[in-house]
Amino acid sequence: MFISLEDETGIANAVCPPMYFEKHRLTITQEPSLVIDGKLQNIAGVIHIRVEDIKPLRETDLPAGTSHDFR
Repeated sequence: MFISLEDETGIANAVCPPMYFEKHRLTITQEPSLVIDGKLQNIAGVIHIRVEDIKPLRETDLPAGTSHDFR
């Protein structure tokens, strides 16, 4: 399964192996924000992250501060 990630620099895909997806299906499909850890691959300018761990991103995990407007 692929999870598309996008920020101000472009798009990357997180590649999630089928067995990992089945084990963590509810987190992946129902959490509004995720923390994805894994190995970065950049092949011919195409960026992928090979998923090693996925967990929910909680508001309490974020540093306090003001937001940044990228416009």
